[in-house]
Amino acid sequence: MTAQHKIAPKLNPYATTRELVTRKIKNMLIAGTSGFSSILTFYPIETLKTRIQMRSEAGASVSLFTVMKEMYVKEGIKTFYMGLGAALMRQFLFASFRIGIFYNIIDYIKHRSQTGSISLLQIIGASLSAGGFAILTVMPFDVVFVRMQVENSLPLEQRRGYTNMFNGLSCIAKKEGIKTLWKGVLPAVARAMMLNFSMLVPYEKCKSLLAPYLGKGKKNNIISSAIAGFSAAICALPLDNAKVKLQKQIPGPNGSLPYKGLIDCMKKTFLKEGIKGYWVGFWTFYSFVFPQTVMLLLMNEFLRSKFKMVLTNNT
Repeated sequence: MTAQHKIAPKLNPYATTRELVTRKIKNMLIAGTSGFSSILTFYPIETLKTRIQMRSEAGASVSLFTVMKEMYVKEGIKTFYMGLGAALMRQFLFASFRIGIFYNIIDYIKHRSQTGSISLLQIIGASLSAGGFAILTVMPFDVVFVRMQVENSLPLEQRRGYTNMFNGLSCIAKKEGIKTLWKGVLPAVARAMMLNFSMLVPYEKCKSLLAPYLGKGKKNNIISSAIAGFSAAICALPLDNAKVKLQKQIPGPNGSLPYKGLIDCMKKTFLKEGIKGYWVGFWTFYSFVFPQTVMLLLMNEFLRSKFKMVLTNNT
């Protein structure tokens, strides 16, 4: 058996509680660091994606280069980094929970298993539960992040003027109530669960399926993460579109909001923009999600390996 195919030793069943807790914390810090690095690198594309979604809702041109040019000419290069601080904090926490908890669950199942293996159903369950819990935890940061990201595109009288993440949280709580910090929670949870499912399940299973042909290493991880990135972009964009629309909506003159909820938003999107409205800005979204997913997963894999966090290679 080559060194490449050796099975890493299982976690010591008699490890102290402190060692087990330390391991779980490491999983989450590694995931958060990976998420932080990926969003820092590709954030301008995320901003561009959000603007394209807004323009589609308003019936304006959604051409990638048209939107990019208008943003640069009218608002300057800084607009591509609006809300970056909020995004970094949100992504660190979000990745810590949705990726870190996923691997904590995976580690626990492998540790309890006699063979050190895990089933597809268990991977699916771990991905969905970790994704849903993660967004419920970081939802307030997500609301502020979206609002800061679209600030420059709003008329002056509608701008909120948040100076930073904590100022945004405080202003929303005081002026609109604590509940507003969880505005759009249903599509956000659905999106997070779908994103985790469509990214982590293909990634973990592709690594297993490709192992006999590529071995277990860098080449396998790169191809598996690329497949996961494409899957995540296809599955998550419709819910991402709905989430952005619900979180940024502003009451009309009569005080009512444009959308009543996720279903109403999806219905009105279809009636106004057609089926293509669900995937508007796909290539921009894909150009963000694909490299970000690849970078996040590879960075996470590297750090987990570096800190000897892999229980077994039998996935």
